[in-house]
Amino acid sequence: MNQPSIRALRFWQEHEQRVLEVVCLALADLQDAEQLPTDEPGLNRKLLLCLHRVNFRLLQQGRGVQTPFVWEAQNQPLADDETHTSREEKRPDLQCGFVNLQETDGDRASMFYTIECKRLGRATNRWVFNVNYVEKGVVRFVTEEHGYGKATPSGAMVGYVQSMELDDILGEVNAAVEKRSLPVIVLAGSGWQENPVARLDHRLTRPASLLSPFDLRHMWVDLRGHPSD
Repeated sequence: MNQPSIRALRFWQEHEQRVLEVVCLALADLQDAEQLPTDEPGLNRKLLLCLHRVNFRLLQQGRGVQTPFVWEAQNQPLADDETHTSREEKRPDLQCGFVNLQETDGDRASMFYTIECKRLGRATNRWVFNVNYVEKGVVRFVTEEHGYGKATPSGAMVGYVQSMELDDILGEVNAAVEKRSLPVIVLAGSGWQENPVARLDHRLTRPASLLSPFDLRHMWVDLRGHPSD
């Protein structure tokens, strides 16, 4: 897939920075909520409402993003795909689109920042959450079937930490990542901090049909103070 121009890439990076600021502040608000659902769809819905409130507040300060976040919308068709593809049936948890005015090709100007969300922590009889984070999350950014963030250089994952120590979670997640022959996820900056949201980095090489390399941003919010199932 063709690489974006330097000007278009800079415009995308600015959009990403704005999106990530909104997400991090919304996750902090989520952590502070008095009551939270324990299931993933319920958490995602609660996060969406936090995103809308935070973004409105930031826009009043000249920050934030001009387009709203959308929940469980299908991947949008791309001009490069001449016919309907399987990725158009897939539904990332959150997306935030914009029109890249630095792009010279109108078919490529509309872009969507893709975010997938997963629970993290101790396995239950139904779910092995830390493996699921990879198999039902990370992998969706590197396979043609899901094609999350297909035409963009980056995207994000949110991790809802509900139990276990963070180092142990990262160890289990990276064990699942390595089984997929993917690079491991690494802590950003100086490591775990006393903040609601931990930031981690991940650079992925993707198939030729997906824009590559791809930077997957990980944001893990500590919800261990809330009851979990």
